[in-house]
Amino acid sequence: MATGYCFKMMIIFFILIELCSEASLATGREVMSYKQDGDFVIGALLALRGFDEKSQTCTNITDLGGIKRAQSIVYTVTKINKDPNILTNVTLGYEIFDTCYTRSMALKHARSFTKTYREKTCREKTYREKTYRERDNVVGVVGASLSSTSEISTILLSLYNITMISHLATSDELGNRERYPFFMRTIPPDSLQVDTVIDILEFYEWKYVAFIYTESIYGRQAYDTFRRRIKDKDLGICIPYERSMTVSDGEAVFNDTVDQLENLRKRSLLSVVIIFAELENIEGLLRTANNKKVWRKFIWIGSDSFGIPCLNTVKNVEEVALGAFTIIPKAIRSREFEHHFEKELQKNQSSNPWIKEYKPGSSSCPSFESLLMDAVEWLARGLDELLKRKCGKDMNVSCNRKSLLEGNRNYLRDILLNASFNSYSNGTVFFRENDSPLGLYEIRQLIEEDGSYKYKSVGNWTSKQKLTMNEGITWYLTNQSRFSNTGIPRSSCREPCPSHQRRVLSEDEPCCWTCENCDDDQIVVMNGTLCKSCIDKDHGIYTWPSRDKQTCMELPNLAILKQANAIAIISVSLLGIVFTSLVAYLYVLNREKRIIKASSRELGYVILIGVFFNYLAAILYRTRATIFTCSCRRVISHVATSFMYVSIATITIRLYRIFMAGRKSAQRPQFISPKSQIIVTLSLSLIPFTWAITWMIIKPPSLITLVPTQEQQFIHQICYSSFPHMAGQLVWKLTVLLVCCVFAFRARHLPANYNQSRFIAFCVFGALIVDIAFAPALFSSSSSDSANLGIYLSLGAIIHSSVVIILIFAVRIYAVYFVDLTEPSQQSTQQSHSTSNVQPTQGTNKISGKDTVDAVDEPTSKSTVFCEYISIE
Repeated sequence: MATGYCFKMMIIFFILIELCSEASLATGREVMSYKQDGDFVIGALLALRGFDEKSQTCTNITDLGGIKRAQSIVYTVTKINKDPNILTNVTLGYEIFDTCYTRSMALKHARSFTKTYREKTCREKTYREKTYRERDNVVGVVGASLSSTSEISTILLSLYNITMISHLATSDELGNRERYPFFMRTIPPDSLQVDTVIDILEFYEWKYVAFIYTESIYGRQAYDTFRRRIKDKDLGICIPYERSMTVSDGEAVFNDTVDQLENLRKRSLLSVVIIFAELENIEGLLRTANNKKVWRKFIWIGSDSFGIPCLNTVKNVEEVALGAFTIIPKAIRSREFEHHFEKELQKNQSSNPWIKEYKPGSSSCPSFESLLMDAVEWLARGLDELLKRKCGKDMNVSCNRKSLLEGNRNYLRDILLNASFNSYSNGTVFFRENDSPLGLYEIRQLIEEDGSYKYKSVGNWTSKQKLTMNEGITWYLTNQSRFSNTGIPRSSCREPCPSHQRRVLSEDEPCCWTCENCDDDQIVVMNGTLCKSCIDKDHGIYTWPSRDKQTCMELPNLAILKQANAIAIISVSLLGIVFTSLVAYLYVLNREKRIIKASSRELGYVILIGVFFNYLAAILYRTRATIFTCSCRRVISHVATSFMYVSIATITIRLYRIFMAGRKSAQRPQFISPKSQIIVTLSLSLIPFTWAITWMIIKPPSLITLVPTQEQQFIHQICYSSFPHMAGQLVWKLTVLLVCCVFAFRARHLPANYNQSRFIAFCVFGALIVDIAFAPALFSSSSSDSANLGIYLSLGAIIHSSVVIILIFAVRIYAVYFVDLTEPSQQSTQQSHSTSNVQPTQGTNKISGKDTVDAVDEPTSKSTVFCEYISIE
């Protein structure tokens, strides 16, 4: 309450200052009003003539729209008086004043509608005649034409609880019900104009604009609303230059503003300048720009104060403003009123006093008379409702109409705030919570056609449907380098960054930027100012940027089975399984043959099982990784390898022990029977199996997703393997191979068995070389090597299995079918006697002979090579 009281007292003080300055204001002629008496009167404050600051006089009328607006009040009041459904037995009058677009004149005439007013004052300072009279029949006041004149007028009128309805005052501040309790309007507020401007900027992607406004409730409110809206919506629109002006600013301010705009335009790609200013500032700015020959350099976007005066605003400065957009309220024209007005113009003696002052000028501008007609009808219908509620049917008897308004102005205001009616011109009229109508704007562009200038409608904006713009807009900018590929001018600080780069805002120059590359896996977000990765390992999100770097796209899973290396590995592994199955069949089929029996037949079966599962492991390594396949890989591959090389190591040690024991005694060594050998082999093979199961408990099988790259835009999951688990398996495998290698080397001179030892040596030494070669891949930390780990392991498994099946089994099967084995014993015995005194004892596992063998000559016959596999049984 204290704040509202202080505000009112401050306004009253300001009004007194305005009144004191009135004596020095000359109008150039007697103040004229256009009026008609009635039971009740509707007042009007219109702007018909301009005002000359130098001479402090109102100028001549040059705009037909002002006269049309005045006549529309007369037309509406006359129509209401003839309507039997409204204000029965009541005559409505009007009194219209011209404010000449000035606050002082508006305030002076507003006092004419209060309870007391000074009717006439002589200009001489030595004598003033004051006359007072009662004014208790003024229903309300329509107008004024500007936000500034409406503000000062409604403040004065609200002291007497008189309602004011404006048809052109758009300032958002006037919607403040606490400060302006008796102000209403039939035109949308500036906030909707600001929304229209923002939609235009978004439609054409203009992100770098200058803003010029008048330091008043009209311009300042619009600027503040604009900044707030672009911030709240996060539109990325920047204002590198803003300038506030006052109505009294002169050429110095205009010159500086134009120079600043030009300098900014040369340093950047600025093209768009927004203006929310009073008419005096707009005309002064355009005039200065014209003097500096700043022609066709900017796209001006003007508010209704720019567009309502139509071509008068840009008269003689058309080349500066060519291509400008203006936003004006869209009001329906009444054909009946147009016909009425044409007749009024043709009368020799018109009741409208301002028609006599009319001089030919621009008459193509919209006059918005329908908005004024709605205001008049709004007041009339409110009065009608008040009379019905307070006086009933018989107004002459039941109430005193003379004092009706005196005690019920607040009640009348409440009736008006809740009004909804079908107007004579605009159809259904209703109002929002802030007592303003819904937004309906027409967007016009200043164009050149057939050597003349005119405004052309190029779009519309409504509160519900928002912006619609016509195609084929003509652009008048002379600098073609400012046009984008789409043919639309740009308005930005710099050239746009490519889609794969982000904008880094400059610290020295606001709203400007440099371009910085984003990583391959990042998109550009936050209006092009931030690079954001499409990969989030913590949440398991693996996507990839689209080509325009604007969105993250889902990636397909790697189709392993469609890869050439996978097809080749699986094919070779299947061939190995088939070949192993064939060898196993032939091995079993010829199991009673001496050469098969002499090769530790039972351990051969274990080796064949290991080879088979090792080929199967190679296939598993090139299939899609799942928890199941990962578990199988951990167990099968290492157990299969143990089956192969633990069996080979057992065979080698067995041979070595037999012959070494034979040098010392004829007693059979322990644990060389087939059953013992099988038990030893299976027991040792439990070590890698136990190791794998233990680590499956400690570290259960899991999947890791490899980070996609520019070259590999797919999701590739591999099995996670911990370092201790892999190291333990490799140590075990190398230990077994080293044992094989050591005993194969030590058994190289064994008589009659060196050929078997030699093939075993080839097998285990080759396997050792393969493991050493592939070991680095097992512990690689790079993602590319991790992705190829399955390939390395598959190739290693295939090589191990192939070496064993060929060197351990294929040569025996070959000997069975293609080598003459008719007298292998005799041939072998002869060669043995010729080279050594070591002889096997038939039917026993005892060995006799000398303790040393100096040298062994290699047999020369083919049969000897493949028949020296003997069994000491």
